[in-house]
Amino acid sequence: MKKNSYYQKLKYLKKYLKKQQGLERKIKFCHFYNLAYKNGVANSRLERISTEYTDDYFADTGVSRPEKEWYYQRGIPTFKKDWYGLTKDNYNDFISDFDFYNADNYLHNRQLIRWFDYKLTTYYVLSPFKAFMPQHFFYIEHGELVPMDIELNRYGKAEDVFELVTKTPIALKSCSGGHGKGFYKLVERSGKYYVNNKETSAQDVSSLIASLDDYILTEYSVPHKVFRDACGEDSFAVLRTVSVFDKNDGPQITAILIRLGSSAAGLVSDYDGCINCGVDLETGKLFGPVMRGGDDQGIIIGTPVKAHPDTGVDLETLTVPRFDELTDLVKKVSAHLAMTPYLVMDIIPTDDGFDLLEINSHGQVRILENFFPFRKNKYNLNAFKTRDW
Repeated sequence: MKKNSYYQKLKYLKKYLKKQQGLERKIKFCHFYNLAYKNGVANSRLERISTEYTDDYFADTGVSRPEKEWYYQRGIPTFKKDWYGLTKDNYNDFISDFDFYNADNYLHNRQLIRWFDYKLTTYYVLSPFKAFMPQHFFYIEHGELVPMDIELNRYGKAEDVFELVTKTPIALKSCSGGHGKGFYKLVERSGKYYVNNKETSAQDVSSLIASLDDYILTEYSVPHKVFRDACGEDSFAVLRTVSVFDKNDGPQITAILIRLGSSAAGLVSDYDGCINCGVDLETGKLFGPVMRGGDDQGIIIGTPVKAHPDTGVDLETLTVPRFDELTDLVKKVSAHLAMTPYLVMDIIPTDDGFDLLEINSHGQVRILENFFPFRKNKYNLNAFKTRDW
């Protein structure tokens, strides 16, 4: 072990421990930090693993605390046991966190990761697929509106935004980060403005825009009518696809999930109230819907549901419209970016087709594995170094 690596480990551990309340949590955090470190987890993911496992240890996951350590030693938080139907016979069908976050499994070099970790860059990297992205109107820098895909030979003004929003809902998204943090949806109805579904004055909208930095202002992608009817007019529907560009067989889709909104979920899809459904890779038919919970405990709980809680629609009767076009799009993007062989994309199915929102450079599969166990797919195994535990 190199000295600088060891001292760096201690430096960051001391910093992260400040976030843990109480001696018992600090002790457990140190235990999980060391466990992840010894098993080759990349430095940038040591805090994530340690925090998640500490939360899992103190949460009621249906597994006794003495038994939990068996799972942790194999890189498995115990909240996955009931959610995945995971047993001591089948657990090796799923990828261990120690493998998924292993430094050897970050398949993109540091330069190429930048393509996907910054939304403005992603937009230009995907310029051949502009027809499959929401229109990008402005880049916001220190409150100033820099024109992008809009016929405007000057910087934008607030009145330009107000004119746009009379024609289409607007999304304001931070160029960095994920999980919907800092997201704003702007709509206009009968001369009134709404930010994240709350009525807001024109002056407050102008002030909001002026306060933003390093944001993009885009068209808000409205989900296909199939999903608006099933989940509510203002609910979201976001597809997540996993693809691998295989050295021998080319682009392959290894998993597809759709996240559906509900009145309990709000505007963003990675939190409680979101409904996750698997999508059959051949037909596009939805299966196995579960409602997400557990945020208050720092874990994920998947509760099976059949009908949508707001509309009563049987979700397993739904099929992603124009599914062949979706799979064709995903494979073409995979081929376009063959030098980054593992891609996780977020895509909105719309009435006109599909809007590609973003690509994750090392997208998590934990919300997909209950539908598509990672290690049961040969293309995933070709791309990642994994072990039986």
